[in-house]
Amino acid sequence: MSSNELLLSVEDVTLRFGGVVSLNKVSMNQRRGEILAVIGPNGAGKTSLFNSLTGVYQPQEGTILLHRIDQPALSVIGQKAHRVAKAGVARTFQASRMFGALTAFENVKIGAEDHSGLGFVGAMFKGPRTRRGERASDARTYELLEFVGLTKQANTVSASLSYGDRRRLEIARGLATNPTVLLLDEPAAGTNPSEKVELTELIRKVRDDMGVSILLIEHDMKLVMSLAERLYVLNFGAVIAEGTPDEIRANPAVVEAYLGSSATKGKN
Repeated sequence: MSSNELLLSVEDVTLRFGGVVSLNKVSMNQRRGEILAVIGPNGAGKTSLFNSLTGVYQPQEGTILLHRIDQPALSVIGQKAHRVAKAGVARTFQASRMFGALTAFENVKIGAEDHSGLGFVGAMFKGPRTRRGERASDARTYELLEFVGLTKQANTVSASLSYGDRRRLEIARGLATNPTVLLLDEPAAGTNPSEKVELTELIRKVRDDMGVSILLIEHDMKLVMSLAERLYVLNFGAVIAEGTPDEIRANPAVVEAYLGSSATKGKN
């Protein structure tokens, strides 16, 4: 469950591409252990926000701080994406980024090895430290595949997995980097109703069993309203509302801008 301890704090972040403003003075925060959602219509700036939080985009104004335990807060703006990932921010993507020709095991192991710190020289010379690291990454990979329910598919080429299984595999690969927070970009896209239920349970399990905070972009309002503890709503690059699922459902500006009849459906 979430605490009152800050994990991410975003203040007045503005991101421009030429004359186009993608994010306009966006402010938000996430507490440690929280499942937080960002919703809004297409083009609202959700993915731009994710890219800013992970160091892919560099906003021109504002601050983004990742609050770490027993370490100073990390200022994300100005950091390279790999440094932000190393600090504990992992993500999945709206479009699958799996290596389709590799097995499920190999895809997750890449994430585990990238986080091991062995480096290129260690991988080349296969010394004792490398061999120990490989055994550890193998064990971690199997552990994560079991956690997401994919042990039977460990040796299956990822391109042949069902859409739901690929989403589970992406989550496992994100978890392989031992993140503090996992950013999920439309994880339910393309899944069927039963896969959505399983995915909801898995996301909650990631938070409850692994202690990883979740930041979620998702268009499926039923999934979002059943899973998120708080939501931020973006429209035209600006935050127009923030609150609990019940508060968001009842907010006239949100209903007008985005939810419409989905707000009622999500309450079921």
